[in-house]
Amino acid sequence: MDQLALIFLSCGQRKGEREYALEIQKVITDEFHFRCYNADSQQGFESVKDILKHLSQADYYLFIDFKREGKIPISVFSHQEYALANAWGITKILAFREKDTNMQDQKDRYESCGLINYLLTHPIEFDRTNLVEQVRQEIGKKIANEEWQKDYSRNLVVTPPVVDGKGFMSYTDHSGKNTELIWHIKVENHRTDCVAFNTIVILDGIWNKETQNYDTPDRSKLKCTGQKAYEMNIFPESDAKFDAFTYRSEPNPGIYLHSTNDIFPRAPIIDKLGIYFLKYRLYSESFPPIEFYIQLNYDQNIAPEKPNMSNITAKLINKEDMQQKTIQPPENSYMISSGLSSGSSDY
Repeated sequence: MDQLALIFLSCGQRKGEREYALEIQKVITDEFHFRCYNADSQQGFESVKDILKHLSQADYYLFIDFKREGKIPISVFSHQEYALANAWGITKILAFREKDTNMQDQKDRYESCGLINYLLTHPIEFDRTNLVEQVRQEIGKKIANEEWQKDYSRNLVVTPPVVDGKGFMSYTDHSGKNTELIWHIKVENHRTDCVAFNTIVILDGIWNKETQNYDTPDRSKLKCTGQKAYEMNIFPESDAKFDAFTYRSEPNPGIYLHSTNDIFPRAPIIDKLGIYFLKYRLYSESFPPIEFYIQLNYDQNIAPEKPNMSNITAKLINKEDMQQKTIQPPENSYMISSGLSSGSSDY
């Protein structure tokens, strides 16, 4: 997918810390043009789930270790995030630790707290007067050395749908033999150290742009392209293809799926011309789940003998574009909310 890399900004969110986090977030998004997740004013169980979701999907990790007064001179939450980032295999990390100017016994206590001394040998020390500029310079160095790149992803990446170059072709399943055009998506594993075991793709739902109706015709697993399988192991720096949807011209023209659904006869998921938004989900062991969206322009029924494929077009769109064009159904119970809560926090 055409999506910028995500930097997870982990730091305390008390007053006097949050303001620096917002400045750093602005530098990341406005100057360096990465995506940035900053858990500003997060509180409650749903917010914790949202934080963990973004951390699991992060490509880069930026840790700001503010010193605090009191018995616990660190943000416990940010140190827990730092531990999870290491456990989840995030290796592209920048860590900053605030200088301690107080007495030696307080300095020793500060340096003995948390995990940063055990997991990172030389964090970059800062004082608050030049923190933002230090972060700007260090990220700039990473970009200049091509260590941090906007188009990098440490997870699974979905590429745009492509129609099979062979054109109309014969396909046989439990419902019989049919002549179809087949659109594939490719799932790329960008990790160098982790196999994406048991990767599956499902169609979660469909919006009709004109009527704004939302339907869930078939949530069963989609077929792996060219194989008698509906799940794949995707090895490091490799990929796998899945059949996103097909077009059949007869006996009932429409858009169909190659799925494990064994209803006979197989029914089209779309049988009326129009513009549709298809929401897919991708699941794989050891990787965060992915949602992706395809805009399908189903303009005209076509026949194998006159394959004017320009009448059916499909492209990936991002979630924000799709939401602007559709009325959203209620979230499923297994969805993790991405909304930000308001209010104060001692995070």
